[in-house]
Amino acid sequence: MIKALQFLSDKNQSFSNNYLLVGDNDFLYFFIKNQLIKNSQKKDETFIFDCADKSDPLDQLINVFGSQDLFANDKLIIVKNINKLNKKNSELLLHNFDSNSSNQIIFIDNNFLSYDYKSKSNTIKSAVTKEFSKILDVIDISTPFESEMKHWIHLFAHELNLKISDNYVQKIIEIFGNNLSEIFNEISKSSLVSSDEKDLLNSLEKSSNIHKEKQLWELNYAVCDRRVDAIFENGLSIMKQYGLSYLINSMFNLLEAIFIAKKNNGTLIEASSRNIRGNLLKRISPATNNYSLNELERAINIFAQTDIKLKTQKIIDETEFANIINGAFRHE
Repeated sequence: MIKALQFLSDKNQSFSNNYLLVGDNDFLYFFIKNQLIKNSQKKDETFIFDCADKSDPLDQLINVFGSQDLFANDKLIIVKNINKLNKKNSELLLHNFDSNSSNQIIFIDNNFLSYDYKSKSNTIKSAVTKEFSKILDVIDISTPFESEMKHWIHLFAHELNLKISDNYVQKIIEIFGNNLSEIFNEISKSSLVSSDEKDLLNSLEKSSNIHKEKQLWELNYAVCDRRVDAIFENGLSIMKQYGLSYLINSMFNLLEAIFIAKKNNGTLIEASSRNIRGNLLKRISPATNNYSLNELERAINIFAQTDIKLKTQKIIDETEFANIINGAFRHE
């Protein structure tokens, strides 16, 4: 199984084989699919089949596999969610698969992969997908580690004919982490601005402010709804970019407003909502149903204790952030 970055970086890659894409990153699926279309012989017709859709009979796909119309154009055939096939249907599909066909086929198992610590590589979980992997070129489309992001950014920049500096690369990683979709969109936008480094960094700074606001709204909504995984994900991203102090001040203000509204039977008090803006105000009263008074008081105390630590001690931000999430939202 070859990693997506290695596959796309291979200058000798023909892009003309039949492939199995396995992993959880939707953007990489779309990006690789577009690269295959761009670099291989033009396919004027695309046929998409989803194995998870029970309303589509498998016979339809098998007929497409076996069609030999001399007057028809070659097809790009995309078969999604092969891991949803049962053993009988997967064997039937494999039996009818012709690797010598002029059609090009992409099979997809859009699922998280297991990690094998012995080989230090991702492995396929689905028994069905493993059978397909024996006869196809397998590409790992898992979300990459942040350590790989510099290589991805340079690959995207090369694709868009944009020259970028190390300062630009570091800044875009600070803002977007390993979100390939946002990074590619930002580099695409930058390629239309200018090739001058100062202009590129100025454009990135504007995007940083917009991204910061978006992340903060997503975090606030997650706190109101008490979606702990989303609180952790968005909070960690904000903390890495702007620090733990900024993060806890923002979350403290929101929890305090929810706490006061809870004490007043869901009524939002003006004095407690001065730091709350826009549509978030409408979320405060419904959010009181997601917490008890004791839980809110406990959470506020944890944030207050963390603020004191920040001002008086040398702490590890990641550790304190994990303590906040576990203590305030998971009661651990």
